[in-house]
Amino acid sequence: MIRAADSPPGTYSTAAALRTGLMVKCPACGGPGAVTADEERFYFRCERCRKVMEKPRAVSRRKVEGLCEGCGRFYRVHLPEETGGFPVLRAACPYCGHEMPGRVQKVPGGWYTVWGDIRNGREPWFGLELWFLSSYRGKQVWALDRAHLAWLIGYLGAGLRERPAVGYLGRMESDHLPAFMKTAKDRAGILKCLKRMQEK
Repeated sequence: MIRAADSPPGTYSTAAALRTGLMVKCPACGGPGAVTADEERFYFRCERCRKVMEKPRAVSRRKVEGLCEGCGRFYRVHLPEETGGFPVLRAACPYCGHEMPGRVQKVPGGWYTVWGDIRNGREPWFGLELWFLSSYRGKQVWALDRAHLAWLIGYLGAGLRERPAVGYLGRMESDHLPAFMKTAKDRAGILKCLKRMQEK
């Protein structure tokens, strides 16, 4: 029986993938490219056509967050600096688009310029489609880079998935996987989908 150990949280996050290169599809030629970052800018470089894009790190020091009144999901919206010093602003939920008033909060410095959520199969900085992207029964399946893809295949393909004895506040990398990926009935189909992506 194949065993797989779970990874600490954040091992396969967007911030971790930026260090080695988050794999995306080039908008010019459709080939593989990578999004990386340094202290001041985000960069995109295509491996095939050598297209290069760069963008300054957007520093948002204010946010609105809470539970959406429309869909019930937790949301966080970073605000541009031009919004002024209002204590309450209307913000649209990034999941369902429902607009509601929210209390403006200050964001502590540092990490907020790197973290981003993958939405609709696109990375948050340039809006480029992920290279390792597919769908299974109408749901998106994606990986950030080859290391993330290898971990998904190894973890989901194992007969025995182990959690380390020392926990990280009760959350591990597998806790961030969607439920449909972890159910036994879908696991074989998900693995086929991931292995097809690995051949790219």
